[in-house]
Amino acid sequence: MQKEKTLRFWDDFYLKEKESESRTSKEWIVQPTRDILESISSHLSEKNKDDDHHEILEHQGLNILEIGCGNSLFSLILWEYLLQTARANNTKTRINVTSTDVSSICISHNQERDEDRIKSIALSKGRGSIFRYIILNVIEPNENDDLLRKHDGILDKGCLDTFLFRSEKSKGDMHPPLLKSLLDNVHSWLKDDGKYIIFSPRSKIKAVRDYRGFSSVKRFKMQCMGDLDGKAKDNETVYMYVCVKCDSYEVGDEPFRDALKLPSDDDKCAICAMTFALFRNGEDVSGKGVKYWSRTWSGHGTHCKAKI
Repeated sequence: MQKEKTLRFWDDFYLKEKESESRTSKEWIVQPTRDILESISSHLSEKNKDDDHHEILEHQGLNILEIGCGNSLFSLILWEYLLQTARANNTKTRINVTSTDVSSICISHNQERDEDRIKSIALSKGRGSIFRYIILNVIEPNENDDLLRKHDGILDKGCLDTFLFRSEKSKGDMHPPLLKSLLDNVHSWLKDDGKYIIFSPRSKIKAVRDYRGFSSVKRFKMQCMGDLDGKAKDNETVYMYVCVKCDSYEVGDEPFRDALKLPSDDDKCAICAMTFALFRNGEDVSGKGVKYWSRTWSGHGTHCKAKI
């Protein structure tokens, strides 16, 4: 649960931002350049290659949730880009984006700032598509039927990083309760095989790597326009993580894999199907030890780039 003091902090922060006429929006970590938008689009549509799935998309639409939007324009620009792409490809897919933040001040500001632009995009390109801003506390138990199992993709550009920073300051558990709550909510909001897309300056995110609610986690290193320290730069190193929902996991199960648990020889990488025995190439585990092999195998599963 987020403390009342934390919620007040964010309301006060965005109230000051709103009062500053020079700053109506801010893009943390990564800017919505065409390359970034294309990358997100390609991952969201990756499983659209078979005709059946394409027909399902046209019937049900594409639903995207952004968590921790702040006063960013990122998801609105993404929505417009996806609608333009769909129109250029002559597809009838409805694209619905819900952009969320815990701060009511922030959401109210975004709604007021973007009202006319949202209406204009919907009229010219929308085809029944919807964009909306709503208040959402991402670590509270959430049973809102409007969100549960409804999203093909969840976009995170700084939300997870905020909780990671707070956890590091407390120097507590490697998988603190706040992260478990966040990841379990993400899992419950995704459709089967839905994707959680994270942008972060962190080259490793152990909680994401170890979370049982993802069947695979792929990391992509990107050089792009970003803002990591309050100053926009043209060539920042940012990592995009694409996490695929594991449908067999249920909220309430043990959420994290034991990073030091030795796999069996028959265990396979979910991406390339290599067995743990083949991965070691015949080398005995006792030589380098359980700690080395368990972490190396876990790292391979996270960063494997093979294509099946």
